[in-house]
Amino acid sequence: MRDTLPTQVDVVIVGGGFAGAATAWALARRGVGDVLVLEASDQFGSQASGRNASMARQLSSDPLTSALLRQSVDRMLGPDRALEVEARRCGSLLLLEEPAGLPWLEAARMSGSSRVVARDEAVKRVPLLDGARFDRAVVTDTDAVVDVSGLLWAYLRGARRAGARLVSDCSVTAVRVAEGRVAGVATTQGDVGCRVLVDAAGAWANQVAGMAGLSPLSMAPFRRHLVVTPPLAFCDPAWPLVWHLTDDYYFRPEVGGLLLSACDQVEVAPGPAVRDPAVLEVLAERLARRCPRLAGVPIQTWWAGLRTLSADGRFVIGPDPRLGGFFWVAGLGGHGMTGSAAIGELAARAITGQDLGAQGTPWAPARLLR
Repeated sequence: MRDTLPTQVDVVIVGGGFAGAATAWALARRGVGDVLVLEASDQFGSQASGRNASMARQLSSDPLTSALLRQSVDRMLGPDRALEVEARRCGSLLLLEEPAGLPWLEAARMSGSSRVVARDEAVKRVPLLDGARFDRAVVTDTDAVVDVSGLLWAYLRGARRAGARLVSDCSVTAVRVAEGRVAGVATTQGDVGCRVLVDAAGAWANQVAGMAGLSPLSMAPFRRHLVVTPPLAFCDPAWPLVWHLTDDYYFRPEVGGLLLSACDQVEVAPGPAVRDPAVLEVLAERLARRCPRLAGVPIQTWWAGLRTLSADGRFVIGPDPRLGGFFWVAGLGGHGMTGSAAIGELAARAITGQDLGAQGTPWAPARLLR
């Protein structure tokens, strides 16, 4: 699905992943349909948004982030859901060791939707954890595995029904500025005038800002790998997603086998996520030492993706104080799918002129000015 590039719109959104798609959807819900979503790749969601683990994990060590993630999952999957999307409410087991995991215990207590269980209960739920290193686990029953493509296109179709145009294989090459505010963009397919530019370009967000003459914010892309095994006889598809918060690995059922990650995090330049074979050795060594029943698990396929992290770990949502009409929806740090509904709504409120007040302060781009 690709529309013809217009010459003038109210809002241009640069980036067709979850940040951009959810913002377009939320704008549509507020009656703003004169929107253009630009995606540099030939497919929407082909970068970080299509290379994640599909896990809606709501608990964060940061209470404000947790609250936003819970709000988002309720929008997507709750009884009054605003979207039609397939998901498996498998719940999660977040493993931790003490004392390193104590902040997570406090986060679970504050969340109101998670509970702490003893080691034995976690092992009973997932027998693979027998012999694994952890002291207790945090259970969140409402965590889920989500149809990522279905969710992304629910946003895009919703925006398109309200009048938004979707153009892929179209890169922004310059941002036009006049009288201290955004005036439009130049692209590989032509020029487009606009009143508002939304920078939802993920790993490339600082590059887009640079085209507008803005210095970068304190955030950067980091590479992470995911691995999928072939079908394994001992796997139970009803298991929850399992994430060791202090030992840095996670796994969940996937097509009869497991999807796993060593939670590797290496800062890289914006660009295609290139696999590093050394990560397979890191994962094998980590599992052998920390979850012995997964030692030597076979690998069927693997890939890499980028997660863009801000300096303080929080999202970047709101207007840039240096240039009128320039808005950020970036730095989602691996939570883009889970937080997308609430992130898009927060961004849409700001774009349509609503003063977010104290609610917007934790996410404001100004805090990351270098």
